[in-house]
Amino acid sequence: MNGGLELTGDEWTLANFTGAIHRGGVGLWAWSPTQRVAQLDSLCREFWGVSGAVVDIDVLFARVNAADRSAMVKEWAASERDPHPYSFDFRIGEGADARWISARGVGGDAGRVGEWVQAIFLDITDRKRAEEAERLLTAELAHRVSNMFTVARALTSIVARDATSAALFAEDLSRRFGVLHEATVLATRAQQGESGNVSMGILAERILAPYRHGNNIEIDIDDAVVATQGKVNDYAMIFHELATNSAKYGALSGGGTLKVQGQMAADGMHVTWRERSAPSEVPKADGTGFGSRLLKQTIERSLGGRFERAIDGKGLCFAMVIPQT
Repeated sequence: MNGGLELTGDEWTLANFTGAIHRGGVGLWAWSPTQRVAQLDSLCREFWGVSGAVVDIDVLFARVNAADRSAMVKEWAASERDPHPYSFDFRIGEGADARWISARGVGGDAGRVGEWVQAIFLDITDRKRAEEAERLLTAELAHRVSNMFTVARALTSIVARDATSAALFAEDLSRRFGVLHEATVLATRAQQGESGNVSMGILAERILAPYRHGNNIEIDIDDAVVATQGKVNDYAMIFHELATNSAKYGALSGGGTLKVQGQMAADGMHVTWRERSAPSEVPKADGTGFGSRLLKQTIERSLGGRFERAIDGKGLCFAMVIPQT
C-alpha cells in the first residue's frame, strides 16, 4: 500500500509546524484583554515592525493605517466575546508600501487559552494589491473610453470651425483620427516590447498632431529625453490626459497656446506643459477627478516621480520630474 515506505508518525514538532505556517504567510498571536498586551511570534513581529515578543496593544494600534484603525480596533475588541469565527482585514503602515493583514480566529471562550485570546495573522498583501490593480485597470479603461469620446468631440469641433465642405471636413477629421491612432499604436507596440526606447518629443508630436490646426503648439524636448521600453504607455497616457483636458477646458479648445518642454537634469527627466488659453467662460477642471488621480497613480507609483499642477486666470502649468532608472 505504501510502496515500501515506512511511516514514522504524524507528530509535528513546534519548529517544523511554525516553519510550515510561516512559509504560508501565517503568524501566531495572542492577546490579553485584561493586561492589554499581545504576544507575537517572529513572523508577527516582522509584520508589525516590532522587536519584542510581548507588546502593548496601543503600540500596535498606532501602527495601523489611519484609514483602517477605527474599524480594526472595534473588530479586535469584539473578538474577545463574540463566539463566532471572525476575519477582518487592515493595513499596517501608510502609503504604497503598507502591508495588508487579515486577522482570523474564533471569538469567545472557544478562542481562549486561560486569559489569552489566540488567533492568526495572515499576510494578504499580494492579493490586496492585485485586487487594487484590477480595480484601477477597470476604472482606467472606462476613463480612457470616455476620454476618446471627448477627444472625438473636440476634434470634430475643431475641424468644423474651418471646414468649407462636407468632403474636406470628412478628409481632415479622418486624417486627425489617423494620427491619433498612430500615437496609440506607437505606445502599444513599445509596451509590448516590439521596440525600444521612444523619443518623448516624437510621442508628444504624435499625440498633439491632431490639435495643431488652429492652435499654437510648440514642442521643445531634448533628444536625450526618452520613454523607456515598458513605460511608453504611461507617458502616452499622461500626454493624452493633458491633451484631453486642454481640449475641454484649456488652450486646445481653441485660440490658445501650448508649450511642451523636456530636458534631462541631475535628478532625472523634467517635462513641463504650459498653456495660455484664449478668454473663455468655460469652467476650468479643478484637478480632483479620476483623471487627476490617474495622473498621480501613474507618475508617482508607476514612474516613481513627482509632479505639480497650477491653474490661474491665464492658464495651466504642469511640471513633472521622473528620476533616472
